[in-house]
Amino acid sequence: MHAVFERFLEEIHARNVDNVARTDSYLELYAHTRGAGHELPWLFMAHMVSRNAGYLMSDLARTLTDARTPRTPSVVQVIETVMALLERANYLIFHDAWFHVLGHLLGRTAEAGRTPAFMRAAWLRYEHAAVRAIDRALERALVMDLVHNEQHFIERRVVHHPRFAAGLATIEMIEREGREKPIHFPIGPAPNSPNSEIRVGGFADLTRRITTGARIFDEVLADRGRRDALYVWARSHPHTGSRMVYGGKPGPTVREAWPVARVRALAEDIHGPAEPDPTYP
Repeated sequence: MHAVFERFLEEIHARNVDNVARTDSYLELYAHTRGAGHELPWLFMAHMVSRNAGYLMSDLARTLTDARTPRTPSVVQVIETVMALLERANYLIFHDAWFHVLGHLLGRTAEAGRTPAFMRAAWLRYEHAAVRAIDRALERALVMDLVHNEQHFIERRVVHHPRFAAGLATIEMIEREGREKPIHFPIGPAPNSPNSEIRVGGFADLTRRITTGARIFDEVLADRGRRDALYVWARSHPHTGSRMVYGGKPGPTVREAWPVARVRALAEDIHGPAEPDPTYP
């Protein structure tokens, strides 16, 4: 298993090339931790949330091809700025988390130099406690530390970065108009199985995003039966970004709508290193 994790870490850039690669990678790593009896449920949460980011990306592309959408340069630019914000956030969270999660799995938490100080302390705290036992409270505490870290990591680098201001303003307008798409969780493999939908209700608000992470875990993934059913569903429904995967409105896949070259043309260094953030190093 050590060799597998080493390879995964070496593949960090290839696995961060687009939303589909990231989403698949989270599920693959979760499967390995699950199979090894060292389950990290945050990885599965990240997979499901990244799936929903892919749905939003495909929704944006479908809007561009909708006959009711004016194809003016300003409208196209607005849609592309929202896409750039989503992609940069999706990219940076993976860039950060893939590194320090694998650092933990490889026993290198203390030496994971580019891991934020908060998360290094959280991993060490978790590893010390896990020597005794991993119970539900400890599992949840680690999930929430990871949510806290990743949402702080993108707070100034993406959400409130000046170059994504137009994209954030568009998201806030969509929320005010009641058109925010919920995070969707098909619970089981049956077509008519129950599902859960959770809305952030204020993407610009750091606290709301962290609270949403807590709700996703507490209301959807904390229950072992529900988590297992979702895992079976995810393994049998490869992520494409189209909502058709769970019976939603037909639309393009992420890779059809947003090829890597097109995405990288949206914003300078959209796949570049994380910008410095003196408030959250």
